[in-house]
Amino acid sequence: MEQYGSFIDRMLEILRKSPVLHIGGGKSITLKNIRPPAKTLSLSAEAVVANGGEKPVALLFGPENGAVSEKLVHEALKEANLRGYTHLYVIGVGIQSNARILIENAINMGMIPATYVQATPDIMMGDLLKNMRSSQIFSVCGLPEVKLHTVKPKGTDDTLKYQVELLGLDVLDPVTMDIDKRSGNNVPAWFLDTDYNGLCFHVCQAFFPRTNAWDNLKRALKGNYDESVWEHLAGTKSVPFEAGEHGQIAVKVIDDRGNELMVVKSLTETKR
Repeated sequence: MEQYGSFIDRMLEILRKSPVLHIGGGKSITLKNIRPPAKTLSLSAEAVVANGGEKPVALLFGPENGAVSEKLVHEALKEANLRGYTHLYVIGVGIQSNARILIENAINMGMIPATYVQATPDIMMGDLLKNMRSSQIFSVCGLPEVKLHTVKPKGTDDTLKYQVELLGLDVLDPVTMDIDKRSGNNVPAWFLDTDYNGLCFHVCQAFFPRTNAWDNLKRALKGNYDESVWEHLAGTKSVPFEAGEHGQIAVKVIDDRGNELMVVKSLTETKR
């Protein structure tokens, strides 16, 4: 508990020094009167949005060394709603897919609106914060856009297979606040879990579309390889795979700032 309290105190100090949250669409808010809430069960802080009608908002900080969980968001939403806050801002260095879905659907569930704000991992590195621009500490991040396809059986193999295609990713520039729509072949890396269990992401296939290192790697390996190997590694379409017992896949994209952005899809959403 002492370590958790220390982390909360550090996050409060960081927010007071850099109170601007970039919330997407070229918009940002500035927090003031940032403080710990009284007698809270699950919330980390409360504040007032400057020029926001002096209405109080609630803040939830994710774990220091982990992703924000669905349970954590659910408890915070319930408490923030009961206590009359107008908005819940969830701040973390990572978030589970179900937690992200819960945040995006909070209003549809009769709760107050909620927003996930990505914190750069550098905030965990102490003195580095002094050399960073405040506009780069907290900002929203996009989700990968993927499409599922079915693959027709070939020959005597009548097993239905699936294929995932990475279409692209919306990337926010935290300095200019512009949204850059990147195509799937212009991301540093993406990974596929062909049978995601909702808890642990297992890399089944890995791709590195945007890299200029392939020629150097080919020379370093000093061997002859089919060009299709390199095309696959730099591709945006997965190798066909069979459905797993969980009936869903997960795609994780690494963006230019090192953020891990994950989306989960059920195989029932497959485009034929």
